[in-house]
Amino acid sequence: MIKRLLASLTLVLSVFPAARAQVDFDRGVGSIKDLIADSDAPSVSAPAAEKGWFSGGEPKPLPAKEWTVLVYINGKNDLEAAGLYNVNKMELVGSGPSLNIVTELGRMNGQDRDAASDGNWTGARRLYIKKDADESKIRSKVVQTIGTVDMGDWRHLVDFARWGMKNYPARHYALIVWNHGSGWITTKGLSANKGISYDFETNNHISTPELGAAMKEIGKVDILAYDACLMQMAEVLYEVKDYADYVVGSEETVPGQGFPYDAILPSFAEGKSSGELASAMVSGYDAFYSKKGNKVTLSAIKVSELGAFMSAFNDWTGALLAMANKSEIKGAIYKPAIYAYADNKDLYGFASQLAAVYPNGAIGLKSRALMDVIENRLVISKVAYKSYSDDPTSHGLAIYLPDRGYNDKYDALAWARDTRWGEFLKEMQGVGFVTPDGCVDPGPRASFQELDVYFRCVFDARNAPLH
Repeated sequence: MIKRLLASLTLVLSVFPAARAQVDFDRGVGSIKDLIADSDAPSVSAPAAEKGWFSGGEPKPLPAKEWTVLVYINGKNDLEAAGLYNVNKMELVGSGPSLNIVTELGRMNGQDRDAASDGNWTGARRLYIKKDADESKIRSKVVQTIGTVDMGDWRHLVDFARWGMKNYPARHYALIVWNHGSGWITTKGLSANKGISYDFETNNHISTPELGAAMKEIGKVDILAYDACLMQMAEVLYEVKDYADYVVGSEETVPGQGFPYDAILPSFAEGKSSGELASAMVSGYDAFYSKKGNKVTLSAIKVSELGAFMSAFNDWTGALLAMANKSEIKGAIYKPAIYAYADNKDLYGFASQLAAVYPNGAIGLKSRALMDVIENRLVISKVAYKSYSDDPTSHGLAIYLPDRGYNDKYDALAWARDTRWGEFLKEMQGVGFVTPDGCVDPGPRASFQELDVYFRCVFDARNAPLH
């Protein structure tokens, strides 16, 4: 009786609609007051194995449908209101004869931009999304409630995905990981807010190697997508390469509203192939934000082309390492499109700069070969805009390319172990180059005297009288 009463109560809990404003996931979504005022909606750590109660008991597995879309919404942070908003948008579509939409939504109290709506419950709820036109309330069935949960634990992501696949089987699966994102960068052991699926309550997040471990346990999906910032990087892609046919993500930050679920989910019920759906996610995202006047970046990658990409990339890296005078290319590092993290740069853009400077010889040849694979085989769809660069285009895949310094945690990545890119980056740290001011930057390992000469040159050049 108590279980039935609790299940019924979930149907009448209200939710505030979220913001229309252009806000990056890693910068929050504004105050609740602002969210309500500027909405496009109608106005009206425990171990991962710990379970909660089921409303109505363990769900009986349904007959297999064509698609199950699993969305892991970690709202245990300053994105809580955005999570509630996205679930309401999913309900505009709802599950259907050929489509299951299943989510886990996590919440907590006491964080910045705390959302007190929908009953202000905490923990996590797993929902089977039903069609509902009321964007002010979440009315989908709560299939499972988990009282204590660490959504920054990669094992809990595994638990959710396996649970969803078992109880809502399909011939094809899409898994969307929703939250803050920072590409490959991790701050495990530090207090900074970095990583994907960051749980403010447990101060935990899923690092790139842990994401790979999670996908290995989950098994292969047709589409893996990141509704999070800065995740479409070579380093992240390589970690999950064996566990998805297509990967959708952004080289740049993602607006606070995230994916337009009411625009992209209908495509999953239209009999499209996995590649067509991955591309439809990109075009739907572009169309949604274009109507708002927002400029965004997103791409879809065909993972089966990764072998050709890796062959071209390794040949290209070898040519770069073989260069006798690397100071000639150091300046080109600063020219590709950069992103919210300046050390993330567009890989195609860097190769393009090198091909332009060295049209002949090994560097030009191998740069053009890499560009061809990225443009015509690996990246099947993209929309591109750079907020932090004069380059208005982005080509679908970023890479770690620091101006100064080298993060030693990079060495723990499978990408760093299996390629020579880390070796190239370390060599470049000691390389000086001539700046546009005509001064020789001696590099981060320079002596005090060398740095003094450099800074005096820059000061004199920038304060020289005009002619």
